[in-house]
Amino acid sequence: MTAYSELQRTDARTALRDRVFVAVSADDAIGTAASIAATPNSGLVIVDKVASRLIRPLKTIYPSSLTIATDPATYMHYRATIDRPMDLPRILDSPEMSLNEYMDAQLASGQDIAFMPAGRVRDHDVLKAIVGSANDVAAPNVVLPVALPGRLLKARYVAETVATLAESRHQVALVVTGQFDPFKDPDVSEGLRGVAEAREIFLHRTDFAAFEAIAHGGLGGSIGWCTRLRHAVPGFKPAETRKDPPDRSPVVLVPEIDSLRHTAVIEPWFRNTAPPLCVTPGCCGRNLAWLRDKPADHADACTHNVRNWMPVAETLLAQPPSYRAHWLHNYRIDVDLNYAALRRRTGVMTIEMDDSQATWLSLGR
Repeated sequence: MTAYSELQRTDARTALRDRVFVAVSADDAIGTAASIAATPNSGLVIVDKVASRLIRPLKTIYPSSLTIATDPATYMHYRATIDRPMDLPRILDSPEMSLNEYMDAQLASGQDIAFMPAGRVRDHDVLKAIVGSANDVAAPNVVLPVALPGRLLKARYVAETVATLAESRHQVALVVTGQFDPFKDPDVSEGLRGVAEAREIFLHRTDFAAFEAIAHGGLGGSIGWCTRLRHAVPGFKPAETRKDPPDRSPVVLVPEIDSLRHTAVIEPWFRNTAPPLCVTPGCCGRNLAWLRDKPADHADACTHNVRNWMPVAETLLAQPPSYRAHWLHNYRIDVDLNYAALRRRTGVMTIEMDDSQATWLSLGR
């Protein structure tokens, strides 16, 4: 019989509830991310096929204060089919291991939560196959990642999406795939709220949409340490960009407007006024508009971003569940006022809310 840790004997819902995790990969500053995420309201989701080798060193440093989940991100390279909803490994000429064997092996690495190797979803028939396959897993602390296109959250499809997710015996981590920001579409955003309320989903590898999911009944969420983990563009085609050539400057959180922007975009805003200095205790203390396309500045930007959204997450989670949507809507109203103040201060009248920010605000509570 598999020996699970005390946390692993707990349902995954308990381990994920009321937390906003930091999603990281082996290429990121995992040690720095862990030092920030080792709190009762956070944790790490290591999104990487080789995540298992990273767990034991982290657990040695943070034996109980850091909750760690692992996600092989199978959905990024494998499209599920009805006949083969999970992409299970096989060693040389040996038979493909069973899903139960695979999940037991994953949990043996010492993480608290393990995601299944589910492929990405293209329609409801495939989604039903994924849920059916996952329901055979006996391990207690596993999560079913459901990577689906935004259209399956739209009004025409969302009821069937909710009904299918309701059949899952395991916690669902929803990953909304596609180019650019899927939540700029009000129909997709409204659908996410409905799914969160109906199925208590965990919104995975996203941006501040995680707050919306939590505010409207979701279990929790994860926000990417870097841009590639705040957005899921599956397959082998790179993420598209609206700029040619692509903007390689660091993406930094401007706290007063709660917005992640390339420094090349915000630098002109502050040429005739006081620069945007990071004033968060223990953070970088840098002029955010002067970060450049070099490794140290990208690293500072990623650290700054997490240190500055974490207090927002903690404040949201401190609210009674019935009040969270009201609190978040009022917070977004304050952010909108901050945009107006920033336009007056800089004299740049073209500074506007992000598309998804404007969408969430327009939907109200």
